[in-house]
Amino acid sequence: MILDILHKFHDLIQSYNIQKFRIVGNSYEIVLQIQFVQGRTLHVRDYLFSDGSRKYSFHWQDSLNQCKLRWDNAPHHQDTNTFPFHKHIGKDEEIEDSDIMNLETILEYIRNNIHL
Repeated sequence: MILDILHKFHDLIQSYNIQKFRIVGNSYEIVLQIQFVQGRTLHVRDYLFSDGSRKYSFHWQDSLNQCKLRWDNAPHHQDTNTFPFHKHIGKDEEIEDSDIMNLETILEYIRNNIHL
């Protein structure tokens, strides 16, 4: 499944490194780094636990390793309308509401906003 998603976006991706991928029953753990053709990088951490809860962080950074966007669901920005889902924008990491995200949604966003 993850390789299918990565292949779907092969035009954007220069390389990727799956650092951890584990499935146990209905739970999974994915840690990977994607290098894009423009020198930008996406760091992915996505966990689905056996109780159905999920924890994720998708950190997209520019070629100077500065944050462009980071989507996550850490429960530390309770003032967002989409709590715990939120995104950090730019190097100052301004916080905004966000939908629930997954790898395919993030890569589609990057494809549509690569000029940012």
